[in-house]
Amino acid sequence: MKLIYKKAVIGAWWVLCAIGIATAQEQSLPPGFDEYVGRVLQAFEVPGISVGIVKDGKVVLAKGYGVKKLGDPDPVDEHTLFNIASNSKAFTGTALAMLVEEGKLDWEDPVIKYLPYLQFSDDYVTAHLTVRDLLVHHSGLPAYANDFLLFPPSTYSRKELLKKLKDVPLRYDFRSVYAYDNILYVAAGEVVEAVSGMSWEDFVKTRIFDRVGMKNSISRYSTLKDQPNVAYAHARRNGKVEVRERYFETNIGDNGNPAGGIASSAADMSRWLITQLDSGRTPDGFRIFKPSTTEQLWKIVRPMPISKEPEWLKPNQKNFWGYALGFRTYDYRGVKVVGHGGLLTGFVSQIAMVPDKKLGVVVLTNQLSSGAYWSIINHVVDHYLGNEPFDWIAGYKKELDRSLSRQDSTRARSKPVLPDTTWRRALPLADYAGAYRDPLLGRGVISVVSDTALRLDFPKAPQYSGKLRHFHGDQFRLVYDNSERGEGPFLTFVFNADKSIREGRFVTEREGGGGNWTDIVLTPDKGAVLDTADLRKRIGQIMKRHPKGRFAYALLDMQNGEQLLYNAGETFHAASTMKTPVMIEVFRQAAAGKFRMTDSITVYNEFRSIVDRSRYSLPANTDSEGDLYARIGTKLTRHDLVYRMITESSNLATNILIDQVGAKSVMKTMKTMGANDIQVLRGVEDTKAFEKGLNNTVTAYDLMLLFKHLAAGTAVDRASSEAMVDILKAQRFRSMIPARLPDDVVVAHKTGSITEILHDSGIVYLPDGRAYVLVLLSGGLPDDDARNALASISRLVYDYMSEKE
Repeated sequence: MKLIYKKAVIGAWWVLCAIGIATAQEQSLPPGFDEYVGRVLQAFEVPGISVGIVKDGKVVLAKGYGVKKLGDPDPVDEHTLFNIASNSKAFTGTALAMLVEEGKLDWEDPVIKYLPYLQFSDDYVTAHLTVRDLLVHHSGLPAYANDFLLFPPSTYSRKELLKKLKDVPLRYDFRSVYAYDNILYVAAGEVVEAVSGMSWEDFVKTRIFDRVGMKNSISRYSTLKDQPNVAYAHARRNGKVEVRERYFETNIGDNGNPAGGIASSAADMSRWLITQLDSGRTPDGFRIFKPSTTEQLWKIVRPMPISKEPEWLKPNQKNFWGYALGFRTYDYRGVKVVGHGGLLTGFVSQIAMVPDKKLGVVVLTNQLSSGAYWSIINHVVDHYLGNEPFDWIAGYKKELDRSLSRQDSTRARSKPVLPDTTWRRALPLADYAGAYRDPLLGRGVISVVSDTALRLDFPKAPQYSGKLRHFHGDQFRLVYDNSERGEGPFLTFVFNADKSIREGRFVTEREGGGGNWTDIVLTPDKGAVLDTADLRKRIGQIMKRHPKGRFAYALLDMQNGEQLLYNAGETFHAASTMKTPVMIEVFRQAAAGKFRMTDSITVYNEFRSIVDRSRYSLPANTDSEGDLYARIGTKLTRHDLVYRMITESSNLATNILIDQVGAKSVMKTMKTMGANDIQVLRGVEDTKAFEKGLNNTVTAYDLMLLFKHLAAGTAVDRASSEAMVDILKAQRFRSMIPARLPDDVVVAHKTGSITEILHDSGIVYLPDGRAYVLVLLSGGLPDDDARNALASISRLVYDYMSEKE
């Protein structure tokens, strides 16, 4: 028995040794791996690469090679950040999957349930596009739809970008054709925010990066330039690889983050691969999603076309190839692989996971060479699968050389088009100047800059702005301000029979080029407000239609402090605009600890005149809010009274609150805010005071100051300011400032009206996050005339402010 036991122990020992040796071999790197990567760098002229390899839940390698920037010896390491570009899509898909797990949404929910503003040119697609459809590129949109405004970035908000999709004709039948897009991943990011209450960036940071342990990764592209360890973008120009110095500002903006804005490192991405391969369990043992979610994320939804590989890349031939939820799934030499790539100007990246082998590889590069990352990934996968070796560097180098040769040949055959000096312009140069509009790019402004050149500015897409250098006839060459973008297309003007400009169209030197530019059509925009002088003139024209009226206005751009004032120091009867100062004083005293906004007050209706202290009450039939009169003798909180005073302009609530805080205190606080000419002397309906001319008064300038403090968070303190702004946003009287503005523009405001007095004052929040303060005062006009005039002025101001750069 002892001998048998001893033999069994020895046998088990040899088995364990064999398993250990096999495991060690599986987890070892391909022989001479560092030298291999060095050959890749040289063959494909890539300045820097970072590689991560994971196996069986462990990081086998996370290492940098080469330099971050040509001409600078600073080396790439495992923590150097690279743009991972469209590898960001897997994070967006995973974020949605986590919310599905939590029961907060369903893959088959229609997107309009969460984004009711998302519309397509086909009503059926609008109604039936699901959350899952957002991720798989078969909506029917043309490939790369509206990428023109994402790469390089425009200043449109995500919502504004998505609302433009209704003007994009569908090119394919719904759910029939694979056509890669980025814009619907922007929509997916907005769904994440709508469902979770967190921005996509914050969700990815807190729910994914922090839990996976991706300590250096960033979800906001705009913060990349501030990171200490960053790779620079490089691209080939005129046969030479060069640094793209301006890539921080031109690659992508934060609007595109859900589609391609993440920057990460080999070390962090290795942890991401381990988490994906272990069905949502992080390297530290936390679980961010369930194994069933992995099946959803990796399962092909939209098959993709399979191209035939050339002989020199024959082992790479795929038999199946399809798009899943932020991942691509395909076969490689007999095994299933889940991966994705990413490309931004100057960066390409690729991940590949072999689930059956618990193997994952990530390659990040700072030069546009897909052959570089495939040479490494295929070499690594072949090693772990035990495949017959193949010279991937030679194969992909041959593919690159053939591509560059074709480009050189095309350039050699393409003779430059020369201007015809005998082809004259139809108009004087100044006649081309003015405002134009295109549905995608928005406003374009053409101005004269020299005797031979114009300038074209797109306020919402400044990366496309530049000089229009006259070429010949009515054609001008667009030369971008960003020299790295080189020269753009030609802008050709088309005329009406009377020689007025009908439109401007973009063309290239030869047929077949131009991309998105060929879809851009600039039509004259006669109603555009180009600058403050033009705005002042147009407002003046509205006021001239009412010669008996008195007007004042004050406009403040909260971004740059620009002001536009007219009669801004002239005193007007305050009407209910004085209720804003009262609200501020109530919140100020609450912040000072005199009471709490949740404290209750017994509702009453007896007040004293400031003339002789005689008693008076308010009649319910002249108050815009009557419910409070039915509550006399009951208790309501101070917050409830303020809410009624602002949103329904309750006079009774106003008088109670002035009684509580004191009119003199209101005045004192106004002066500390710089509003020296606002007078809040009394409550409402104090007839004796009115007869003696003791009235509450305001100026446009002082009201502007109050709303400036509210918008900036400095009226009392930030929390109080935000609470007051929320109340102002609930305003029920909307016939002036907000009346003619788009539905997605939010206004926090307070109106005021008595006989032949009509005012509005507040903060206008644009969809792109900018804000401005607008105060409109009027007197001496019938109500309908005044409302129409003020609403028209408000629209003019919006047209000017919304198009500002």
